[in-house]
Amino acid sequence: MKTVSYTLRVEKDVFARVKKEAGKGKKSPANIFRDSIAYGLPALPPVPDMDQAISDTWEKPGPTPEIDYQQR
Repeated sequence: MKTVSYTLRVEKDVFARVKKEAGKGKKSPANIFRDSIAYGLPALPPVPDMDQAISDTWEKPGPTPEIDYQQR
């Protein structure tokens, strides 16, 4: 299994709270962040299906723009 790492940018007060909670549960701050992300992702709303909107845009692009070909 390959491990992928991402840098998290959090405020100092948030990191201090995470460290405090990690100490209470005898976990590392990294494990607390992993758990929070794992629990939070399913709660996000589903990604909207954009296939129809994209195909409609390509099929109905609208009027062609007016181009002034005369040099001034």
